[in-house]
Parts: sequence; structure tokens; C-alpha cells
Amino acid sequence: MHAEVVRYFGWPGQAIAYKLGERGWLAARNEASRRQLSAGKSFDLKRWHTAALSLGPIGLAGLSDALAEIDDSDR
Repeated sequence: MHAEVVRYFGWPGQAIAYKLGERGWLAARNEASRRQLSAGKSFDLKRWHTAALSLGPIGLAGLSDALAEIDDSDR
């Protein structure tokens, strides 16, 4: 219980930032998958995640743009 109190009261924006990041990540992944499939190509989830993680730390403001810029040839 103590760890949760410290987490939510000590870092009040942590939970919402996590959720917004998760939503941005999933939306970008779904869009990349949709683009690949509409182009008649298969979507390689592992390659996309590797390329996305190789971007390094990115703030929430730039996350969607950075993930959208992952070139299809990288995957």
C-alpha cells in the first residue's frame, strides 16, 4: 500500500502519462499495421517494436510524430 501512495501522491502525473503513452504507442502501431496491410505487405510486429524502441526516450508531445516517422523500409 505504501508504494502505491508514494507513486500516486509523489508523482501525480505518472499514471496519466503512462496511459497517454500507451494509447499513443498502440495508435501508432495500429496505424503502421494498417498501412502495411493496405499496401499488401505483412506487418512484422517484432520489427516495428525494435525500430520504435530504438528511437530512445521521447516525451509524450513528440511520441506520435516520432512513431509515425518510422520508415516502412526499417521494418
